[in-house]
Amino acid sequence: MTNRYDAVIVRTDKDGKKRYTKIGAMFPSRNGDGFNCVLDALPMPNAEGQAWISFFVPKDKEDARPISERATPRGPASGGHSSSNDIDDSIPF
Repeated sequence: MTNRYDAVIVRTDKDGKKRYTKIGAMFPSRNGDGFNCVLDALPMPNAEGQAWISFFVPKDKEDARPISERATPRGPASGGHSSSNDIDDSIPF
């Protein structure tokens, strides 16, 4: 397991393209019994009043592969949502 995950939000621009913004990080707590999340910005809620944050393994500067081809966390720590509106897992930065 990685020591840190990037906290990322996704927004759809006026052209329908998904835009990803890193807003913080998540890392295991010192006692190993959970995670801590530090946010540098707060996400805006969507029309339903929800604010989704996704957590991804940080992308190495040399690693140009799309995040969908790399190991990414799933389940409750990553938002755990499974709907038809799931985000595209490729992060353009």
